[in-house]
Amino acid sequence: MKSLIKCCGLITLGFITSSVITSANAEIKVQGSASLEQRIFLDRPEQLVVPVDSSYPYPVYHQVSIALSPHIEASSERNNMVYTVHPFIRIDERDDERTHIDLREFKAALVTKKWQASIGFDQVYWGVMENHHLVDIVNQTDYNESPNGEDKLGQPMLRLGINLNDALLEAMLLIGYREAAMPTPGARFSFENDNSYEYEGWGEEYHPDIALRYSKSIKNIDLGVSYFGGHTRTPELRSQTVGDPVWYVNLVDQVSVEVNADLGRIELKAEVLYKVVEDQSTRAMVLGTEFKLIQNKNVGVNLLAEYSWDQHGVDAFDNSFQNDLFAGARITLFGLNDSEILLGHNYDFDFSSQHGFVQAKVNVTKKLSVGIEGWWFNVSDDDYANKTYNDDNMIQLTGYYNF
Repeated sequence: MKSLIKCCGLITLGFITSSVITSANAEIKVQGSASLEQRIFLDRPEQLVVPVDSSYPYPVYHQVSIALSPHIEASSERNNMVYTVHPFIRIDERDDERTHIDLREFKAALVTKKWQASIGFDQVYWGVMENHHLVDIVNQTDYNESPNGEDKLGQPMLRLGINLNDALLEAMLLIGYREAAMPTPGARFSFENDNSYEYEGWGEEYHPDIALRYSKSIKNIDLGVSYFGGHTRTPELRSQTVGDPVWYVNLVDQVSVEVNADLGRIELKAEVLYKVVEDQSTRAMVLGTEFKLIQNKNVGVNLLAEYSWDQHGVDAFDNSFQNDLFAGARITLFGLNDSEILLGHNYDFDFSSQHGFVQAKVNVTKKLSVGIEGWWFNVSDDDYANKTYNDDNMIQLTGYYNF
């Protein structure tokens, strides 16, 4: 089946390429980046009793990789078609699992003033928060890139959007479940075990998922109301009477609301959801604010704060943000080609776990950028969702060539 999907992808690529070439008024835009990354780990990790993958060296204190992320868009005014190809390639010197290729986007879209329709691999982001993306569920996470969960894998889908009086109504049919991309088990920023997947419902990983969304801006307020029905993106690790544990992917029904109100120097944000998994309901929310402390032509400083809550507390299925407070700051250097620095610290009131980070990207010129990223962790052993990161305090240096 996987070989068939690859063949279909190659055929589709050929069809899209030929269609673009034959379009009379086709306009092609190419942009993206190539990067060289150096990770430096500050602590010695605990050695596994039984190494999961003997090819991964122990211990690893540094890790070098390269990445290429081109974004190609071809549009034709004659037939209102837009074709997008956005592959992502990373090659890592240490970790074979982190060496991977993904189609972030690979789609053909028909766009008019009233509606738009697309087919292929796409990326969809829901939510308004900085630290905890509670309602974001359409795309699966690529944990190979960063612990923050910002990077997403491309998702095969059919997507239809209709413009309704300055509002947007969208419907998505998602085809094929994508397992999260993670480093080699036992490697840095990884789980200790490589377990197989089992799926609830007919069709297993090919069970279709459905997503609906209504979004509208009312003066200074952005509102989004969404529904998702299908396989959850956070599988449950289940023990078995015989054999190894498995990642069990439940079916979930999720309704969510997100609000962002811009009140001038302060923005108020909220994400609220209600979901049902195996007849068990869950209510959760994230409340946040962003205060514009300094804003002038050279620099902007915004202060960030978020509180995350889940009604199940320490027994929450995903207990990463069940009773947490986040504080941070975003600094934008307008005089230095819009360079940005993001600092944050998260504290868990139930487990007394905490972690912090700094992410900076300095745009030296329009073509050259330098990235600095640092993470530190102090996680309780009871905080099972994050405790494997305890020895992965890290500094990361990245050089980018933007094209």
